[in-house]
Parts: sequence; structure tokens; C-alpha cells
Amino acid sequence: MEVIRLPGIHHDTSISIVAGNDRSVLIDSGTAWHQVNVVERIKSKIELLPNLEAILLTHRHYDTAGGAKFLADSFGIPILIHPSASNSLLSNDQFTTWASRYDSDMPITNTIPIEDGWEMNLGGGVIKSIHTPGHSTCHTSFFIPELAILFCGDLIPAPNFPGRTDLPTGNILQMLSSIEKIIKLNPQVLVPSRGETVRGSKVMGVLKQHQKFFQKLIENKGELPNSWPKPANTCMWWTPEPSW
Repeated sequence: MEVIRLPGIHHDTSISIVAGNDRSVLIDSGTAWHQVNVVERIKSKIELLPNLEAILLTHRHYDTAGGAKFLADSFGIPILIHPSASNSLLSNDQFTTWASRYDSDMPITNTIPIEDGWEMNLGGGVIKSIHTPGHSTCHTSFFIPELAILFCGDLIPAPNFPGRTDLPTGNILQMLSSIEKIIKLNPQVLVPSRGETVRGSKVMGVLKQHQKFFQKLIENKGELPNSWPKPANTCMWWTPEPSW
């Protein structure tokens, strides 16, 4: 199996191409701002790979899903997401998709709902959906047991940046529960939405740090430490100051 990660442009989340022996999938799409450029970037990487067969979205937010319709139309493939997000994407919802925060319109996007535990055999390995709400109710991580690699989206946006739970449909208690859920999977590679990929012995340290943060946040009744600056309105994560 092969994994190719395309770093996001500007506010875009990163996009991952996952290729097995028989088929390939995309994980996330970024915004609609750079979608033409993104199509060309993807085409340059998949020439020798099995055909793309689906776009898997970790969640409905515009920075993650805004470009999905254009990519799906360009490659002739379906978009898969947790069922709690399907109506928001189909109805051009500007609030729970957070498109309004980006001064953008969320395209009307048809999707196929996938429940927790859904699997696709890529050939040489299976990719599996793990429902991980907290950043949003629909948030899903994707796990490949054969590689012990977890694509965690904005559940862990970056090793040193804990995810936001104060956006539409976010929930602190669910975020902690989801982090503890993926700790039990014992991944050996962690692919966040934006930050660097984490490998080997560092993975559990990162997960435990995020677990500890949300435990403290719950104890503090949702309030950030006084030492932290107010996060920028467009951010999908909190920035610790001083840094972890």
C-alpha cells in the first residue's frame, strides 16, 4: 500500500491519497478556493496508481469538505461521510459547515453515509471508519490496521495544537472520549489535518498530551488557561502559549 500526503494551501486541510493494490481513495478535499489546482496536484500523483474510487471526508467543515464536490465531479467518484453530516452538505448549510466563517458558500454536495466500522478493501489492506466526534458530531477518523496508520483529521489537527470543541456541533466530553478511543487502537503513525505526521514512539506521547489537555479543560469547565491568548476566529485548533 502507498500513502501520499498533499499539504493544504492557505486554510485548506491536507489531503491524503491512499492506494492499495486494487483501488485508491482520497481523504478530505480542502476548501473550494484552490480546487482546480488541487485536481492537477492529485492527477500528478495517481498516474501509476489504481483508480480513485471514493472521497472519504473526516467531517463537514468547509476547510475540509468545501472542495469535495468539485473533486468528485472531476474524477467521477462518490463522497462518503458520517450520516450526521449528509443533510448539512446536501442543504448548502453555511453554519454547521462553518463556511460562513470563511466568507464562502458550501457547495450543494451529495454524499453516501457511512457508519462507524464501515470498511473498504483497497487490496493488500482495509481502510476502516472510526467515529470520533468532538470537533463535530460527524467527525470520523480512518484507520488502516495493516499499516497501523490513523488519519485523524481535526481530532488531532497537529501534534502541538489541540482541536477546537467550541465550533458548531463540537463537544468537549466527546472529544476526550474519541481521543481515548483511538489510544486503544495503538496506532504507529498519526496523520493529522495539518501538522506533521507523527511516527513510532512519539505517537502515544502526542495522544496522551491531547488527552491530558481535554481532561484539564473539562475540570476547568471548558475555560482555557488564562496564559493562553484568544485563538484566531478562523482557526480549527488552539495554540498553547507557552508551547507544549
